[in-house]
Amino acid sequence: MVDRLKIVRIFADSNTLFSFHYENEEDNEYDRNIELWTNPEELLKFAKTHVKVTDYSKYVEERLEDAEQIIDLVEKLATDKTIKLEHFFEPLSEKEYSIKLLSFQKGKTKHSYRRNDLRFYAIRIDENLFVLTGGAIKVSQAMQESENTQKELDKLKKAKLYLQENGVFDNDSFFELIAQ
Repeated sequence: MVDRLKIVRIFADSNTLFSFHYENEEDNEYDRNIELWTNPEELLKFAKTHVKVTDYSKYVEERLEDAEQIIDLVEKLATDKTIKLEHFFEPLSEKEYSIKLLSFQKGKTKHSYRRNDLRFYAIRIDENLFVLTGGAIKVSQAMQESENTQKELDKLKKAKLYLQENGVFDNDSFFELIAQ
């Protein structure tokens, strides 16, 4: 059995994007990642631990730019009812061609001149309904190659198990769970 997790609404006027709030964390996963991604000191500490670059100042500046871009897009997608979240999220595995029940998803943005290394990870409940399980700064090609993304993969698995154990398989069952 998976520990009881809390699912919270990220934006008050959105019924499409939610976030897990893990017992051992002060904030839900959306807020926790935004806090990390917009904190220059934390980004510098992360870079010195996980990234080999010659210009740490430039690395931090680029991640702050990435954070601004992803925050703006996620807020727009979650609150604009004319745009589907599927424009942001895509299957985690490139081998996944069809929509699966409770599929693992990644959300990322792109700059016209370089890639954005920030990723949100989520589980797709139903059309235009996602629950964030976490997020990371991508530093390797495969999630298993880096400690910080492996941790996010583990959280995806734990969250999916929690949803399965609580009978979530579509919009109705999801909203029944969070109403409890």
